[in-house]
Amino acid sequence: MRRDPSVWLLLGLQFLLCFEWVHLDRSAEPKPNLRPIYWDVLSYYAYLPALFIEGDLQLAFVEDPNRADVQLHRHRYWPEITPDGHRVIKTTMGVALMISPFFGVAHFLAPVLGFEPDGFSRPYQAAVALAGFVWGCLGLWVLRSWLRSFWGPWMVGLALWVLVGATNLWNYLVYEPAMSHSFSFFWMSVLLWCTHQTMNGTKPSKRYEAGLALALGMLVLIRPTLLIAGLLPLLYNGASGLGWWWRRLTHNAGHLFLLLFVFLGPFLLQSLYWKYVTGHFLFYSYQGERFFWGDPRIAEFLLSYRKGWLLYNPVMVLVIVGWCWALACMIQGWRKGTQASEPFPLAFGLGVVLPLVIYVYASWWSWWFGGSLGGRVLVEWYPALVPAGLGVVHRLMGWIHRPLLSDYRALDALRRWAFGLALLFFLGYTIALQYHQSWQYRIALLHWDATSKDWYRAVWWQSSFPVGLDAMAVPPNGDLARSGQGRRAEVWKPNCLGFGSAGPKEVRGPGYTE
Repeated sequence: MRRDPSVWLLLGLQFLLCFEWVHLDRSAEPKPNLRPIYWDVLSYYAYLPALFIEGDLQLAFVEDPNRADVQLHRHRYWPEITPDGHRVIKTTMGVALMISPFFGVAHFLAPVLGFEPDGFSRPYQAAVALAGFVWGCLGLWVLRSWLRSFWGPWMVGLALWVLVGATNLWNYLVYEPAMSHSFSFFWMSVLLWCTHQTMNGTKPSKRYEAGLALALGMLVLIRPTLLIAGLLPLLYNGASGLGWWWRRLTHNAGHLFLLLFVFLGPFLLQSLYWKYVTGHFLFYSYQGERFFWGDPRIAEFLLSYRKGWLLYNPVMVLVIVGWCWALACMIQGWRKGTQASEPFPLAFGLGVVLPLVIYVYASWWSWWFGGSLGGRVLVEWYPALVPAGLGVVHRLMGWIHRPLLSDYRALDALRRWAFGLALLFFLGYTIALQYHQSWQYRIALLHWDATSKDWYRAVWWQSSFPVGLDAMAVPPNGDLARSGQGRRAEVWKPNCLGFGSAGPKEVRGPGYTE
């Protein structure tokens, strides 16, 4: 530890995160939309108070006319109504399982501290926020261990600072830690670390294989579309990873069944809940919501003013460059009839998985995923994306530090200094931009789902609300979007002014209001 700067750099980052997290007002009374247990978190969390406080997972108490608090419960529980008239919690229970230890402590302390033990008073609000923050920070430590297998301590430590500071991961660790992303970020890091330990250790370890299976099972239990993450272990170490796993599992069928049991174990709890509530072991709880596979809004998902992932996280351009680099290496290998060496760890896997992930999320009816900051559904994929950005920066640093050419030493040195300073400026700029925009989003200076081109330009690097800002909002029409219409949004396009030109106008339905 004394000789590993990445540990001290990460400790410093954790101290800064703790400082920011502690100084936020997480009161349960004022500004209800700023409470940790609100919006989507109500669904993630509902399993715990419904089971341990109300004793009714069927949520009959939500509409019980004999209860004085029935109106309050209608705001606290947002169940879906099945075709048979049952009430079912929309989201799966992965987040609730990870919150449960913190919930237990809060439930014990609430009456001791003089608060109502109802699952929503201040101790519970603090516990839920703390749960997401702790699991997310633990994910950073696991990610550090995995990255240190490939890069030096300074490179890894600084990369973690950039990852947190220059992306919306900061927002979902500090401002909105109770959302699902910090929890899935932890399990994605565990998945990659266990995969590396399994495939690159001195000998395969059943302990790490079980950890891999558990991590994938928990990812699916948190967000079922994260089943795509199962491709990462299969494609680890390039295309040869498929052959490695085939030989490993076919030579020991009993071990294969054990891993399947560990993988399916977490989801078994969800199946039992669905059976208890709906009568079916498998149930689609997102009633009236679907994917539009023939109409993926990829440009909007990546570059729209509403939620564009690259627009709000420009540092991820390095990941796109890394993906293109990996794709070029794969094509070169295919042309030569051999498997090209990976330019960075997980390059082959990322080359396949990243476009698939973007396509799936862009095909969802609400590709902007409700109120959020800049493509929040990709936060859990950041552990898998980091090697692409790190690989690009490492290659650029190698180019900067290469021996000087004897005939053009002065000119070559000048180019390297200019390039190095440009890279440093870019990384510093993305950190400053993300910190400022996270703050803007926190106070609604950046709208949670209705930011237009005019709105974005009006609040660019601003700290106060411009006059007439509300009139610039272009909110989506949820009813139209569920039917596959009105899913367009204004898209950033580069021009000489550095801003962008608007793409297609938003389709506004009858329910649209300014």
